[in-house]
Amino acid sequence: MTDIESSKLFHSITETERERILKCSKSRMKNYAAGTYIFEQGGLPSRLFLLLEGQVQICKDFTSGKRDVLYLVEAGNVFGEIFLFGDRKHYWYDAVAVTDVSVMEMPWDFFYHFCSNACDHHKQLTQNMLEILSENNFNITRKLHIVSTSSLRERLAIWLIDSMDANCVVELHMNREQLADFLGVARPSLSRELMRMQKDGLIKVDRRKIKICDKDAVEMLSPGAQSSEL
Repeated sequence: MTDIESSKLFHSITETERERILKCSKSRMKNYAAGTYIFEQGGLPSRLFLLLEGQVQICKDFTSGKRDVLYLVEAGNVFGEIFLFGDRKHYWYDAVAVTDVSVMEMPWDFFYHFCSNACDHHKQLTQNMLEILSENNFNITRKLHIVSTSSLRERLAIWLIDSMDANCVVELHMNREQLADFLGVARPSLSRELMRMQKDGLIKVDRRKIKICDKDAVEMLSPGAQSSEL
C-alpha cells in the first residue's frame, strides 16, 4: 500500500500540513472490490481520487461491447483529474477497479477556495496538482501518437520504445487483454503480432516482460523514423 505522503499530490507537504489538508478538505478513504466502478460515464464529477492500493483502469465502453482502455492507474497516482478544471459536467469515461483498491477521495471545492491565510501548504497542493495535470496530459498525447499509426506493428514499436528501461526491457503492468485494449486491437491480433516480432528477432516475450533484442530495428518501425529516411 502506498503511503499518502509518498504520492506526487502531497510532494513537499509535511505530515502536520497533510493532516490539516485532509481534515479541512473533508477527504475520505474508501475501498472498492475488483470489478467495481468507482465512477461511470455520465456521472457528475465532484472529487479527485488518489489511488493508495491496487490498480484502476480508465476506460470507455461502447454500446457494441468494445472497451477502449485509455490508461491504467497505479498506486500513488491520481485519477479523475481532467474534470477538476473546466466546465465538463459529466464523466466521459469509466474508472474500474482492476484489483481490490483503496482510494482517497478529495472534494474539488478545496482546490478552488483558499482560506484567509492563503496557507503555503494549500498553494503547494495546487501546484502539485497542476504538475500532475501536465504530466498526465503528456501521457494522453503519447497514447494518441501510438493509436494514430496505421499498423499494429508500428503501434507496438512506439509503445515498446517509450516503455523500455535502460536494459531495453519492458516490464508488463498490463495483462494481454488490457494491452490489446490499450492499443485498440483484438487480443488474438496482438498475440499473433508479438509472436511474429519474436520470430523476426526483434523482441523476446516472457510472461511479465518483453526484451527488445534489436533496438535499432524496432525504432525504425516508428512512422517518424521511417519518414526521416525518405
